[in-house]
Parts: sequence; structure tokens; C-alpha cells
Amino acid sequence: MLSDPRRFSRIVAAVALILAPIITLAGMLATPWEDEATTASYHDALAAHPGQAGIAALLLHFGYLLLLPAALGIMHLARRSTPKVAHIGGVLAVIGLATLPGLLVTDYYDLALAQNLPRAESVKIADDAASHWTAAVLLASTIAPMFFGLVTLLVAAFRAGVVKFWAPIAVAVGWILPFASGTGLVPAAAGAVLIGVALLPIGIKVARMSDQAWAEGAAGRVRTKRAKAPKMAVESAA
Repeated sequence: MLSDPRRFSRIVAAVALILAPIITLAGMLATPWEDEATTASYHDALAAHPGQAGIAALLLHFGYLLLLPAALGIMHLARRSTPKVAHIGGVLAVIGLATLPGLLVTDYYDLALAQNLPRAESVKIADDAASHWTAAVLLASTIAPMFFGLVTLLVAAFRAGVVKFWAPIAVAVGWILPFASGTGLVPAAAGAVLIGVALLPIGIKVARMSDQAWAEGAAGRVRTKRAKAPKMAVESAA
């Protein structure tokens, strides 16, 4: 398999598209959610369930990590039919997803603060770190391109005939739900399920297709441009 670039890239894409939403959902379900969207409540939840918090962060790290090859797989499928849209979405997704998994390391710092300091001190340190303007730039330059990149890729996949029209909508709502709600198991898990509903069928389709079809990007339809008649022929006919 390693010596066959077509098979290797197809299997990697299929595995990533299937496992990324499943592992992300598992991470959401394992997370010890806080009662309210405050740093104090977040630290209380971490300190009360340290082992659970560590496992959740690890699961989310790998779930988000697998979204990167999944995004590249979608770009590969859509690039022949809608190259501009697919490439724009791919670049944005890579910029965001290359950073997103690394943000989970902050969970372990918050866990250590929550376990070893009085709550007022742990909250102050965490809030001070998050209030720096460069932290805001880092977060925005991760979340925004990740969100718009994945949605754009699913739009490209729809135009290429790889997914149904609702797939980019499901991914958009799936990411918006946990951010809009602030905190909570239900919106986070529902969001992961929506992302899975969009990505899992693509992964299954990739897993079932031949290496040749994958190499040709033949999962959907190929949009062809109508050939224009040569100018001299048109003038001659006139």
C-alpha cells in the first residue's frame, strides 16, 4: 500500500473522513462540561473530573487532526469539477486545521491551574492569558479559516456531485451550534453529529471506489465547458 500513491492517499482520505467525526463526537461526549460559560465554572468541572478532562482533550486533538487529511480528500474529489472553489476551500481549511489540534494543549494548563491554585487565582491567570490581543488573533486565524474552508469545500463537493445540497449546511450548523450556545453537552454533541452526517458518506464513498476512480477524482460529475468554434471557422461560415 505504501508503494502505491493512489491507494495510499485514498485509504488515508477514507479513514480520516470516517474517523474524524466519530472521534470528535467521542471527545465531546467525554468532556466534563461546565454548568455555565464562565472560567470559574470551567475550572470547577476540570478539577472535579481530571482524568475525564484529559481523555476528552486527547480525543478532540486526534479528531481535529484527522479533519486535515479529510479536508484534503474532499478537495481532491472536487478539484476537477470546481477547481477554484475547491482550492480556495482547501487553502483556508489547511490554515485553520493545521493549528486547531494544537489548541487542545491549553486544556492541560487549565487543568493544572484548576487543581493546584485557589479558584480566584486560577481564573485570573487563565483570563489574563486569554485577554492578550495576540491570543485573539491566534484564535481568529484558526477558527475562521477552518470554518469557511470546510464549508467552502463542501460547497465545491456539492457542485461536483459528491454530496447533497444539505452537506455544507450541516457542517456550518455543526460548527456554529457549540460556539453559539457557549457550553453544554447537547449542542456540542449535536454539532459533531451534523458534521459526521456530512463527512461519513463521503468517507464510505471513497473507501468503496477504485484506485483509478480516486486518481481521476471521479466520485461525482465532471463539469465540462462547451468548446468554442474557432474564430476562422465562424467567419468562413458567415
